[in-house]
Amino acid sequence: MANSNKIETRYLQEDEYPLWDAFVDQSPEGTIFQKSIWLKAFAQWQHLELRIAACYKGKELTGGMAFTCKKKFGLIKVMQIPFKTPFFGPVLSDTETKYRSKIESKRHTTLNALTDFLMSDIGMFTAVFAPTVKDVRPFIWKGFETKVHYTYISKLDKETDLLLQYDPPVRRQIKKGEQHPHTFHKENAREDILGAQKLEQQSFERQNLDLKYALGDSFVEFIQTLLEESSAQVYTIKTDGKPAASQLVIMDQAKKIAYYWLAGADPKFLSTGLNQLLLHMVLQDLQEQGFKGFDFVGAGTETIARYKSTFNFPLVPMYSVSKSRGMTKFGLMIKKFV
Repeated sequence: MANSNKIETRYLQEDEYPLWDAFVDQSPEGTIFQKSIWLKAFAQWQHLELRIAACYKGKELTGGMAFTCKKKFGLIKVMQIPFKTPFFGPVLSDTETKYRSKIESKRHTTLNALTDFLMSDIGMFTAVFAPTVKDVRPFIWKGFETKVHYTYISKLDKETDLLLQYDPPVRRQIKKGEQHPHTFHKENAREDILGAQKLEQQSFERQNLDLKYALGDSFVEFIQTLLEESSAQVYTIKTDGKPAASQLVIMDQAKKIAYYWLAGADPKFLSTGLNQLLLHMVLQDLQEQGFKGFDFVGAGTETIARYKSTFNFPLVPMYSVSKSRGMTKFGLMIKKFV
């Protein structure tokens, strides 16, 4: 156990993971992607190790980080962000005070204790913060590499008229899709999961992008784990009984935020407007369920960002940080040039 300015940091035991998940739900910075239920499923799917470091001030849990890692170069542990995990990093408790200096002091003290503890044990630290995290200065001051990323986020409150916020060409495509024969489906059977992933694969191939993971039983089992937790939903729009487009949405029930996690469309139906209609129907369904927001999950790839921007959601920045130490840094430099 490490101690820094009265903050003690240690790894949690597995029977303490529910405590961590409850903490993430209560923190304004926490997301479903930083909970053990998410990372444990990913660790099993992608053969990674799950650890959770927690910071305590007395008996108060002030922050921590759940992360997955693996060994590189034979013996050095490095953090590895699982595929399709948009946020991966520290989560801190809220501070009930009107004084900004006290908020920053508590935040920075906890982050310094956490990073000191982890950097003494892990060869490479990496984190991608949710857009709610605005202050990454403790990492900058410690020499971490910092990058800015972007995503699009829409409000889904009952007062929001979804159609009015879209660009005119999207509204026309939706109207076109409504006139095309179609059926809307909310199903979570094995064939729906595989069908959604197959359509995503076709979309990636059409844009000459690498999907980075494969179809198979392990993927289906992972998704079914999320479905059992009411943390996912497969939406599909069909024409003549054939899937034209499909989306798998991740649902953070604690925060009432939904994430555009997996999506694809059959190239034969791209001109029908069914793809745009499906997203509109998904947003309507989430709105009716009481979700407060919808995150498009990334706007870093130019062609994908152009498509997402037509729905006219606000562009929001977010940060990532990383740092390697000792032999890990040297090994990564050698690998870069080999």
